[in-house]
Amino acid sequence: MYLFEITNFFGRFHPLLVHLPIGFLIISIILSAFNQVNNFSYTRVLRIIWFLSFISAFFSALMGWLLSQNGYYIEEQLFLHKLTGFILVFLSGLGWIFQFLNIPKYLKKFNHALILVFLIVVGHLGGNLTHGESYLFEYAPEPIKTVLISETKQKNFEEVPLDSIGVYKDLIHPIFLSKCIACHNNNIARGGLNMSTTTSLFKGGRSGPSIVANDLKKSLVFNRVTRSQDNNQFMPPTGIPLTYDEIKLLEWWINQGASLKTSLTDIKPDFKIQSLLFKNYSIDLRKKPWYEIVKLPAIDESVFNDLDKHNFSCKKLSSENSLLDIRYNGSQIQEKDLLTLEKYAPYITWLNLGECRLKDGHIKFISKMKNLTRLSLQKNNLKTDALKPLSNLDHIEILNLHSTRVDKEIFELIENSKSLKKVFLWNTLVTSKEINNQNQKFEGIEIVGNLE
Repeated sequence: MYLFEITNFFGRFHPLLVHLPIGFLIISIILSAFNQVNNFSYTRVLRIIWFLSFISAFFSALMGWLLSQNGYYIEEQLFLHKLTGFILVFLSGLGWIFQFLNIPKYLKKFNHALILVFLIVVGHLGGNLTHGESYLFEYAPEPIKTVLISETKQKNFEEVPLDSIGVYKDLIHPIFLSKCIACHNNNIARGGLNMSTTTSLFKGGRSGPSIVANDLKKSLVFNRVTRSQDNNQFMPPTGIPLTYDEIKLLEWWINQGASLKTSLTDIKPDFKIQSLLFKNYSIDLRKKPWYEIVKLPAIDESVFNDLDKHNFSCKKLSSENSLLDIRYNGSQIQEKDLLTLEKYAPYITWLNLGECRLKDGHIKFISKMKNLTRLSLQKNNLKTDALKPLSNLDHIEILNLHSTRVDKEIFELIENSKSLKKVFLWNTLVTSKEINNQNQKFEGIEIVGNLE
């Protein structure tokens, strides 16, 4: 532990020292380019500057090597930075030694060129370790950014059934894979933690359990990723930290029991998590109305002409949805009109037959419209018994019966419906008192009653 503290203390001088050799090397190369005459004083100064270049590069590399021993860096990313750094020290040493030797100028120039190249490479690799691989080009113009930054895109689940999306397998494990497992695997287990298997993940490391179901305080992984980045226990110590959305997803998973086998259909995320999943993964957990779920073949344009001949105005819900919103515009509907409507029954989802002298016997035509979700029958002389065929409509959500002759028996129809969300009953034979007495039975159904 004492040795770790010593190496870590001196290693932290690396960012301070690393700028010295950059300046000294650039000055040395510029001065060497102008050393065209044998001037002893000039040569002496040049040798001193080359020595300072070499010695500062050496100690900068040494401090960098000590810093790398703390285990906070991903070895695959660190290796190239260390290798190119040591090569730069070697080239700097050659540059100093060349000042005492009578060697061809082209060799010196070649060495200078190599030093400049390695200065750029070492600096870039060091920047990647500190700020992440995309830091340099993050705000570049889009064409440059597209070429130089290879983004790891999150998987899109738009066409994937919800019951096949595993919360851990598809959402949590990819976060660990991209941000944690490089330093916590079978070969490298920093802090004794191996996250490459679920068994070793839950076992934890030397500091304790990494994941504790339903307990964020005892879950060390969550504790470390949510610390201040100035804290020496913050994880990951290098590279790109977990995003806000990734942290919230991890928090939600732990609070839900940290199950390894749960799918998205087994739990009900709150609104914030639903929004997060939709934004990042195209997972839509909203309870959709039936007209968004049902898929039908495209409808022929001749249908609109046919319906227009029978006083129906008609429009599609959207350019991508063939379901129809239909309204009757005449004063008295006939059976022939309803027979025409019946031909397109699967496509009708919103239907307004208000104030058209609809008869009790006409309801049988409406009951065949299996995709109906909104039905307006207001201002027709309809009785409750005539509406019983509507119980066959499994997806109806809004039913408008205002100014009809329905009575309290309508509550039986409402109670038996699996999909109703709103019913309009004002100006009917149903009183406000009767509605208030029934309200507790109809949780989730809004009944708009008499305005008494």
